[in-house]
Amino acid sequence: MRALIPDTLAGRTIAILVLGLGLFHLWSIWIYQIGTENLLGSRRDGELAGRLIVALHALDALPPIEREGTAHALSDRNLNIHWSPMSLVTEPAADGEQARALRVRLHELAPELTENRLRFGYADEPEQHHHLLLASAQLKDGTWVTFGLDAFRRAAAAEHDVLGSLTAMAVGILLVSILLVRSINAPLRALGDAADRIGADLSAAGAPEVGPREIRQVARAFNAMQARIRRLIDDRTQTLAAISHDLKTPLTRLRLRAGFLDDVEARRTIEADLDEMERMLDSALAFLRGEATEEASRTIDIMSVLRTICDQQLDAGHEVILLGPPRARRLACRPTAIKRALANLLDNAVKYGRRAHVTVDEQARELRLVIDDEGPGVPAAERERVFDPFYRLEASRSRDTGGTGLGLTIARTVIRAHGGEIALADAPSGGLRVAVTLSTNARS
Repeated sequence: MRALIPDTLAGRTIAILVLGLGLFHLWSIWIYQIGTENLLGSRRDGELAGRLIVALHALDALPPIEREGTAHALSDRNLNIHWSPMSLVTEPAADGEQARALRVRLHELAPELTENRLRFGYADEPEQHHHLLLASAQLKDGTWVTFGLDAFRRAAAAEHDVLGSLTAMAVGILLVSILLVRSINAPLRALGDAADRIGADLSAAGAPEVGPREIRQVARAFNAMQARIRRLIDDRTQTLAAISHDLKTPLTRLRLRAGFLDDVEARRTIEADLDEMERMLDSALAFLRGEATEEASRTIDIMSVLRTICDQQLDAGHEVILLGPPRARRLACRPTAIKRALANLLDNAVKYGRRAHVTVDEQARELRLVIDDEGPGVPAAERERVFDPFYRLEASRSRDTGGTGLGLTIARTVIRAHGGEIALADAPSGGLRVAVTLSTNARS
C-alpha cells in the first residue's frame, strides 16, 4: 500500500487532486442521472404525450385518404408516425419504465384511450444501432396510428454530452492544478538545492526567498542559519589564528634560549617538543581554514588526481599500487580539498602500513575508492574515535612519525562535505582498509 503513495510533495498533492476530482466526477454523474430520471425524464414524457395526443386528434379529424400523408408530415427524426388499418404492435411487450410513464401521461391527457385502444411494444433498427419504443393508438373509426419513439437514443446522447462535458472540465481543472502545484513546489526544490550546495560550500548562494509566505519564511530562516554558521567558523578561525600568533612569540623565545644550552641532548629534546607544538598549531589552523575555504567547485577526473598522488608517494620511495579504469566518471568537487583528503589517507597508509593498494570501482551513481595497507590496522573499538581531532593511536603513532591526529579528521570532513562517506574495516592483508564513497550526483 505504501508503494502506491507518491514520495514527493508534488506527487502527493496531485494524487489528492486526482482522487478528489474523481470522486466529484462520479458524484456529479450520479446526481445528473438522478435528475434526468426524476425531472428531465418526466418533462420529456409529458412533451411526447402532448405531441401524440395532438397527432391523434389531427388524424382522427381527417378523412382516411389524407391520414398517411399527414402522419409523415408530422414525423421527425425522433418521432415516426404511421397510419394503418391494423395495429403494427401485434404482440404487446411488458411495459418498461419509460413506457409506463408515457402510458400514464397519455391517460391523463386523453382518458378515452382505454387499455384496449393503446398498445406498447419494441422494435429493433440494427442499421442504426438502437431500439424504438412503439405505441399504437386506435382512432374512433377503428384504424390505428403507430408512433416510433426515439426518446431512448436522445436521452443517451444527452447523457453522453454531459459526461463528455464533465470529463473535459475535470481534465482541464486537473491540468491547471498540476501547473499550479509545480509552480508552488518550485521554491521547495530550490530550497533543497540550496541546502545541497551549502552542505558542500558554506559560501555558496543561499536559498531564493520566493514563493508562498510560508516558504519565504523558511528560506529566510535557512539563509540566516547559513550566515550564523559562517560567522561561527570565521570567528573560530580568527580566534585560533590569534592564539597561534600569540603562542609563536614565546615559542621563538624558547627556541632561542634552548640554543644556549650546553647539554646537547636536552637541547635536542626541547627543540623536538617545540617543533611538535608548532606543527600542531599549524595543522589546527590549516584544518579550520580548510573548513572556511571558499574554493570554487569544478569537475575533475578523479583517476588523474589519484595517479598524481600515487606518483608523489612513489617518488618519495613508498610502494603504492593503483588499480582502476583509465578514466572514471568526472566528479564535481572542490579539487584542492579532495586532493588533500585523499593525500592524507594515502599518507597514513604508507606511513603506518608500509605498502598501499588503491582500488577504484565505478558504480551507477557513485565512485568507491578502497585503500588497503599492510600495517597493524585499527581495533574495531577505536575506528570511530580516530576521526576525532588530535586523537592518535599511541601503539602505532609517536612523535617520530610527525602525525598530529588531524589527517583522518580532515579527510572525513571533506568527503562528507561532498556528499560522500568514509569507513574503516580490516583489510584482507591484515592491515587497515579505508573505503571512500563519493556520489557522482552530489551538488558540490
